[in-house]
Amino acid sequence: MSEQTTKKQIAREYYNVIYGAKLNLASLDICEKLPSIISLLSLSLGILGLSFETFNNKSLASFLLIAGLIGLMLKPREIQKDKYCKAGGELTDISKRLELLHSEIEPSEPESEASGRVELRKLQTEHKEVYQPSPVFLASWYAHYKLFSEHNNKWFCIELGLTWKDKIPLSLRSTVLAAMIALFIYINPFYFFSKTWDCIEESSVDGGWKEDSLIQEEDNSNLGHTP
Repeated sequence: MSEQTTKKQIAREYYNVIYGAKLNLASLDICEKLPSIISLLSLSLGILGLSFETFNNKSLASFLLIAGLIGLMLKPREIQKDKYCKAGGELTDISKRLELLHSEIEPSEPESEASGRVELRKLQTEHKEVYQPSPVFLASWYAHYKLFSEHNNKWFCIELGLTWKDKIPLSLRSTVLAAMIALFIYINPFYFFSKTWDCIEESSVDGGWKEDSLIQEEDNSNLGHTP
């Protein structure tokens, strides 16, 4: 195994470890902060609803009901906050040792590379032994933000050749695209459905014209063979 490959494997393991750490810490943040935000928002809108008729409608009531359901769904996760914190701390410690190991490998020293491979296997074993509870819904989006916005990620991005596509979750990109399409349809539904209907009509007309042409050709051929 070459020095470059060894350092790349360390960087890859570092990415897996630090992402796991950020995922657990993101779940911890959501469990701690989101219920308080929901409670504050619900209370504020409730007070505003008593004073202003604008805030006293079915849409806001539905929103508050959904927010309350989200808070209830997070209740079972709140008992796992200590586990999220412990897993995040252990993985962060392993990631720091991996980053230090990556910087200590010297290309001109075979002994340094050999000891680095031994230490890498040891840290990989420690990584597998860390218990990680199931993450909270949408914690992966928040984890990507914490990893690539709040963390020094330049060195392993260069080592692994990561691009902006790797920094934005595929599920987030798909959701944004679907939301943009839905917004376009909502703003101008007539244009969307009229264009769709025009395409369907054109296909039907083309198909009917081709069918009529085939029937006419068959009739002409039958007339040509008539004695």
